[in-house]
Amino acid sequence: MFAKLAMRNVKRQISNYLIYFVTVALSVALLFAVNNLSYSDRIRHLTEISTDMKAMFNMVTILTGQKLHLLGMLTEAIHTPFMSDRALSIENAQYIFRTMQDLGSELVFKEGGIMQTRANEVLTKATNLLGEMEDIGLFGTLERGTFADIKRSRDGGKGLAGVVQKDDCYFNPFIELMKGDK
Repeated sequence: MFAKLAMRNVKRQISNYLIYFVTVALSVALLFAVNNLSYSDRIRHLTEISTDMKAMFNMVTILTGQKLHLLGMLTEAIHTPFMSDRALSIENAQYIFRTMQDLGSELVFKEGGIMQTRANEVLTKATNLLGEMEDIGLFGTLERGTFADIKRSRDGGKGLAGVVQKDDCYFNPFIELMKGDK
């Protein structure tokens, strides 16, 4: 259902699709620098345009100056993607990174243009969502199914059986470092 809806929207807005795509990617890069859109379930299952999408993700990485890039592969939904898909993904990324290295530094966005308007819209929605999350908490947000319509109860889930109570002697030296206590 989502794939058909996405494809219909892509076809309807094809003349400005790259602008919309780059705008969303820029917004995401600013908000969540290490996250990559190619791992969204709604996009990953669009296999008929998957190769082109991967190339566009690679281009957006260059345009936005991201230093960390996660490669997408056609078989990424399975536990171990095929080696040939990994090779194709790496080859595509290397080609784009080599041929578009300084492209992002050459672009200036038009004041009040499509990209700025869309970026402001996405940022406003993200800010509102974070406000809602602050009110109901992360677990409340997960219980509602806010992210990708996937609901997880506070005291359930697939991995609950593997969770054990920490022993009194448990020690993890990294927790203090991560919290900045040391």
